[in-house]
Amino acid sequence: MDSQKIKGLVAAPFTPMNQDRSINLKLIPKLYKRFRQLGITGVFINGSTSEGLSLTTAERKDLAEAWSDTVDDEFKLLIHVGHAGIDDAKGLASHAAQCTSVAGISMVGPFYRKPGTVSELVSFCREVVREAPDLPFYYYHIPALSGVDFTMYDFLAEASTRIPTLRGIKFTNSDLIDFSRCLEYNDGEYDIMFGNDELMSCGLMLGARGFVGSTYNLFPHLYHEIINAFDHGELSRVRILQRKSMEFVRLIDQYGYGGAAKGVMKLLALDCGPARLPLRTIKSDELKSLEEDLKQADFFKYTIHKQAVS
Repeated sequence: MDSQKIKGLVAAPFTPMNQDRSINLKLIPKLYKRFRQLGITGVFINGSTSEGLSLTTAERKDLAEAWSDTVDDEFKLLIHVGHAGIDDAKGLASHAAQCTSVAGISMVGPFYRKPGTVSELVSFCREVVREAPDLPFYYYHIPALSGVDFTMYDFLAEASTRIPTLRGIKFTNSDLIDFSRCLEYNDGEYDIMFGNDELMSCGLMLGARGFVGSTYNLFPHLYHEIINAFDHGELSRVRILQRKSMEFVRLIDQYGYGGAAKGVMKLLALDCGPARLPLRTIKSDELKSLEEDLKQADFFKYTIHKQAVS
């Protein structure tokens, strides 16, 4: 089972958009090429960073097809199919099952009419993932955004007997006790991927080896260095580097993280366009100010700055 677990950095990519906020599929091959150059293991598309819940169902299918047509089989393509409505979620799961080079599907729980119990959440997920019976399933735990907040250890205990394709969890929550218990569930059977970039060192200490996040778009070299330092027992260096990550995120967050982080891609010679409302697109003067702040913090030491990807 361990050989099937996803290791390394899985980026949650920004969805490229034109100035009218329509999706720009032409940029996906360049994003993919950049990820490969930067040692990224895979991508988690149509999730939070991708603005997936702000896209139409048709747009999400178009993105899934574009990424599927671009990546090779060694690159991990995870497709988020969560939706407030079960029929749309099932349709997205069925569509993902028809795409090629897909490593798995994932979904948040229904976030408007929310399940009242773990059992109800598992029932919802089971109905959806039945539409993709040959694809591994990763539940997407991000209660700060979804509002669906159950202990994931309890979710595993129930889902492991009811969802045959369950492979693991994308765990984006600060409850490290629950995260640790999930890692150890049934002798480490499930793939529990850590989703808190600024706390990667905590995840490593608890045993995480697979990581999914938005900042892997921006400064992945920093995280490669954190993992390398941890593997060599250089814990003082791990702390220094992790604080760098926290500082970079703090600087970006001053301008509204979602839209500003997408804007930073323009500084990295890969303009992903504006953010879709309700996210705010960073203004040009703000981006210039942010660029200066990031320079002062040595941000560009950990990424490719103004280097075109042809």
